[in-house]
Amino acid sequence: MEAERQRMDEEHRLRMEQMLQYMQKFATATSMGTPLPQPPVIFPPPQPPAHTPNQSVASNFQAQDPDLMQPFAGAPPH
Repeated sequence: MEAERQRMDEEHRLRMEQMLQYMQKFATATSMGTPLPQPPVIFPPPQPPAHTPNQSVASNFQAQDPDLMQPFAGAPPH
């Protein structure tokens, strides 16, 4: 019983480390403006609502720098 709990704790810890590494890559990539790596699929992505209230934020963003809206435009194929 105890061994099972330890194994689950270890799996959980590894998953958290992977997520942390991805978030660090994400933070570095966004600050440098480079394309992001694909996130590890842990949960299926949530479906976006039909109308997002943040569209005005996105359009402000686009007005300042259209390249930010196409992060994969100049990326080499993987």
